[in-house]
Amino acid sequence: MSDVSSVLFVCTGNICRSPIGERVLSGMAERAGVAISSSSAGVGAMNGHAMHPYAVEVLDEHGYDATVFESRYLRPPILQGVDLVLCMTRDHRAAAQQLLPVRWKRMFTVAEFAELIDIVDGSTLDEIIAARSRIDTNSAHLDIKDPMGRPKEDFERVFGEIEPRVATIASWVARTAVATGDRR
Repeated sequence: MSDVSSVLFVCTGNICRSPIGERVLSGMAERAGVAISSSSAGVGAMNGHAMHPYAVEVLDEHGYDATVFESRYLRPPILQGVDLVLCMTRDHRAAAQQLLPVRWKRMFTVAEFAELIDIVDGSTLDEIIAARSRIDTNSAHLDIKDPMGRPKEDFERVFGEIEPRVATIASWVARTAVATGDRR
């Protein structure tokens, strides 16, 4: 069985960055024929809000499904129910780790996890967790800045930061699924 069959993306309001991550991973996994659950939540989200219109536009323009979405507030049971938590910033990672400290090792920023995959290519989740000390986990380059209240170009920038990193993660998930015979 693959190390990771469910991924949660975390941002602030769960209407911009984390939904983009969720939908990009879902689309990539579906195209690769890999069964994975991709969801999202926000550390300051209000339950039941629609995705930001610019996030919807950017996803649509790049061929990802932006339909049927409702934001949700991050709670410990949401964190407990997933294999991997990918946060948009170091602050989101810290907030998630405070909510469920026992699972802290499975919580990364999106940029951090993609960088670690590149360092320990083809490795298991445990090997990626163990390699965490090989990068500066407090570096500002691990944050994807919030586009909220900004023009559409900022949402395009966010998409441009998220998609290649999620592609690295999706490719890793697909490789580990193939290696363990856990494809659909």
